[in-house]
Amino acid sequence: MIKDLGSIGKETFGKSCIFCRIVKGDIPCTKLFEGPEYIAFLDISPATKGHALIVAKEHRETMAELPEPTLTSMMAFAQKLSRALSSSLGAEGFNILINNKAVAGQVIPHAHIHVIPRYKGDGLRIHWEVRKDFLPILKDLAEKIRTFL
Repeated sequence: MIKDLGSIGKETFGKSCIFCRIVKGDIPCTKLFEGPEYIAFLDISPATKGHALIVAKEHRETMAELPEPTLTSMMAFAQKLSRALSSSLGAEGFNILINNKAVAGQVIPHAHIHVIPRYKGDGLRIHWEVRKDFLPILKDLAEKIRTFL
């Protein structure tokens, strides 16, 4: 399971964070896979048939706080899982979502990836309005962002 949480997540682990409790084994899940850095299981509030979560074992609120090797490993598994969902369930496509912070739709403040299989006519909509008001300032935005990369 988890060898060392370090200083991050000790207050939350095993207490109030539902994902930490799943990782610890206190709450059951429909496990698909478990590796040293993450666990994958079916979502109990699925958007579509086969909607799965890949959850970091170490408690970090967002993907930006995960160690790079952990995030890399989780994303590689998301690719493998999406192929498995297509082969096993006949999914015609998939969405891979990472919501970071409540303003972006994150409900559980523990880093995780949604892998959502898509089927023709499934009714799920992921849509936003195009914002053309940003077009005149794209160069300025890019320059500002690049200074932090």
